[in-house]
Amino acid sequence: MFNTSISGIRGSQKYLDTTSNNIANANSYGFKKSRAEFADIYANSVFTSAKTATGMGVTTTTVAQQFTQGSLSGDTGNNLDMAISGNGFFVLANSENYETTSEVGDRSYTRNGAFELNKDGFIVTAMGDYLQGYDVDTDGNVTNLDIMSTHAIKIPSDTGAPKMSTTAELIANLPAKAEEHNKEYAGDLDPTKCGMTKFDPKDASTYTAATSQTIYDSLGGAHTLTYYFQKDHVNPSTPYSTDVLDTADATVWNVVAYVDGTPVDIANGRHFQVTEPSSSIQPPDNDLYGIQLVFGSSGGLVDNGQLPPAIYINNLNSTHATSIRNGFCLASAMGGGVDPTQEIKIEMDLTQYGSSKFSVTSVSTDGYATGILENVEVDDNGIILAAYTNGRTEPISKVAMATFANPQGLIKIGDTQWKQSINSGDATAAQANVGMAGAIKGANLELSNVELASELVDLLIAQRTYQANAQALQTQNTAMDSILSIR
Repeated sequence: MFNTSISGIRGSQKYLDTTSNNIANANSYGFKKSRAEFADIYANSVFTSAKTATGMGVTTTTVAQQFTQGSLSGDTGNNLDMAISGNGFFVLANSENYETTSEVGDRSYTRNGAFELNKDGFIVTAMGDYLQGYDVDTDGNVTNLDIMSTHAIKIPSDTGAPKMSTTAELIANLPAKAEEHNKEYAGDLDPTKCGMTKFDPKDASTYTAATSQTIYDSLGGAHTLTYYFQKDHVNPSTPYSTDVLDTADATVWNVVAYVDGTPVDIANGRHFQVTEPSSSIQPPDNDLYGIQLVFGSSGGLVDNGQLPPAIYINNLNSTHATSIRNGFCLASAMGGGVDPTQEIKIEMDLTQYGSSKFSVTSVSTDGYATGILENVEVDDNGIILAAYTNGRTEPISKVAMATFANPQGLIKIGDTQWKQSINSGDATAAQANVGMAGAIKGANLELSNVELASELVDLLIAQRTYQANAQALQTQNTAMDSILSIR
């Protein structure tokens, strides 16, 4: 008789405990509320009538975790804060496993994304557990999607290594109405009269236009690559030969390249010789090896109208090196200590349209200088990006995520963390924005999914239930006293 009320009191106490714990963790990041679930106790035997049988009280069947999505905090100002919008979990290890893998038992899982850096540069929780990440390639793609292949994420403290330039791209329009600098060649096939005979980089009247871009050596040093364009002449309507340079009505342009103010030869380039006595270029340095371009009436290059077809700056030991003039190669222009095999291919996308002005659409190179780490951030795909002062952004790692067939089967271990169990199923490796794992929001935190108003109502219900069961126990005790007092 008394057991029924006692079981009710115990159930009410469990209800109170569960509700109180939810309220206590209302401000715990990533916390998931629980719900006490009950079932009646009913005992029958072959000699008991089901019509008159009464229950024997209540039992707590489970305290079920409720993995509903919590609200996001909004921008916290800390780029290492992360919030999951979806069903995934962050993967943690309780030991530093940067160069080794951890056992399954060392892994735990959390929704609390309040991370920080420890003294060694690893991303950790406030309790010192290590956030796990996947290895990625230069494009941020995961190279091995496996929970057991994850390792601690370390933010690099050294400088970003430089990359020497291997290509230099230029997109520009040359002015069709520009002055011809060698009109006499149109009536004379003497090649000595075609090409930069009066050129002087210090005298803008000797060339049509110039533009520059930055390139980088093997040490990360920045250098200025300058192109000088000279409109040579327009061919007559009757060609002299089948040579591409003699294409009828075509316009011939000459181009030479300088690095840091020093002329550099183009491998297999066109030979130009400056003969103007007043030029700053004098023998024996008056031979230049550059580029010739032949434009047709459509404004584009005629077939095979770029000489040489592939443009490489000459260097000492590069693949496309031709007869080297030591003072006119890339390594000499850049200075000592640089890689003599560096090879820069110049890719020009040029047009000649009816304009009197030279215009540049874009210049670019694949190289970059040495950079110092200045910022770390996390994108929606979970890629941790390191930003350097040289403008480069490189992926360091991808935050590892896991999903479970039955999250309610996870074992709570405190610190807003869980361990997998037989009931939860094994952790399945997941990525942000792929499948059900959800997206990762950087500089955000997931708030507890506890609704205080609802919990306070539950608290009142639990209190009343407790009091009612206590009253039932007291009533039963009074009835028993009455029976015992019968004489």
